[in-house]
Amino acid sequence: MIDMECTTILLICNEKDNIEPLTRDVLEVYSENNIDGEVLLLDDGSTDGSSQICDRLAEAEERVRCVHHGVNKGRSYAIRTGFQEARGEVAIIMDGDRQYEPKEIPLFLAKIKEGNDVVTGWRHQRTDPFIRKFISRVYNRYIIQRKFGLRIKDQNSGFKAFVRTKAVNMGFDPEGYLGLHRYILPLASLHGMKIEEIPIVHYARPSGKSYIKFYTVPFIALRDLRRFNREHREEIRSARGSRSLAKRTGR
Repeated sequence: MIDMECTTILLICNEKDNIEPLTRDVLEVYSENNIDGEVLLLDDGSTDGSSQICDRLAEAEERVRCVHHGVNKGRSYAIRTGFQEARGEVAIIMDGDRQYEPKEIPLFLAKIKEGNDVVTGWRHQRTDPFIRKFISRVYNRYIIQRKFGLRIKDQNSGFKAFVRTKAVNMGFDPEGYLGLHRYILPLASLHGMKIEEIPIVHYARPSGKSYIKFYTVPFIALRDLRRFNREHREEIRSARGSRSLAKRTGR
């Protein structure tokens, strides 16, 4: 495995009109900022011709590679594959829908260099429909912040950076979950990883469509929360004890 500064993992499922411009934008950011990086196109079972576009880009550009899931496995599996296949010291995950700004990649890398293990984007002016923003606000406030004690406003942002070796070793195993990515930051925290959140730009989707069904997400998230609690009961209990001690001692 050849180590480099970073790998930007573009998570793709039926994004044929977005793949090439997004890939070109990331490569341009690399060139303009002297970043030694690659783009990993993670094709999660696309059926609209996206797979062929990924292959063509990888053949034409040495800084681009692609990995295909023969069938759609879901976002969590795509993230795990991306972590495993990335060659960069920093693994950046970015949705392939062009709602995020590649020019902000250097900001993420700078925060990693400051000593953070995870840097996550906060869509402070999110362009999604009201119902999705409302569900996200409730989820972040009552599960991410209150239950897990994380000062995170936007756990499900699709733009995050991880120290790759720590991401690979934090036990991100989607088996048995419907969407473990919704608990990726609590999992990182339970493994002692230092997390920082930064405000980022969020655009309206220029083409294609989202496959997220807002009316099923709360039930999926709660179902996965029960499993997450069972699997990490002792770590969660220990983390709560540490927070309680810190409050009592004023640390």
